[in-house]
Amino acid sequence: MRNSKKFNDVQKAEIREWKEKIEKLELYKKLEVLGYAAMGFTNKRISELTKYSESRISDFISEYIKNGIGYFTEEHRKGGNHRNLTDESEAAILDKFKEKAENGEIVSLDKIKAEYEKARGKATANSTFYNFLDRMQWRRVMPRGQHPKKASDEVIDASKKLTLNSKK
Repeated sequence: MRNSKKFNDVQKAEIREWKEKIEKLELYKKLEVLGYAAMGFTNKRISELTKYSESRISDFISEYIKNGIGYFTEEHRKGGNHRNLTDESEAAILDKFKEKAENGEIVSLDKIKAEYEKARGKATANSTFYNFLDRMQWRRVMPRGQHPKKASDEVIDASKKLTLNSKK
């Protein structure tokens, strides 16, 4: 695969300048590919020197021609973070309920979910909502009906009688 892209002097200087000041190895290697291409090397020869495939080299050159050098300094992953809201807006939703929870009041998940859906602007699946709570390190805690070591009713009644008698 022949390198048919022609680089002008400004682009060549830009690539050299960035190569000198860059610290990340991954970015340096991409700039090295562009540098070889600017010198007129074929994609096959660049592939032998850099261990990138010829099609990947062609992609680097095309992206540089279309978007400039800044394209390589930005993150361009696809997939991954599919969150519906920013971290700050998610935290703001729970801040409304945090004080109540810290005071021992019961905080209903239905109310939190309604607030989340209001901020998001549409209905949300339960799994999405529970993933949100998990990310924010909230967990579903249900109050129990009675203490597990609660005394029997007879012991409680006897204790009440002792307390009433001792006050007389």
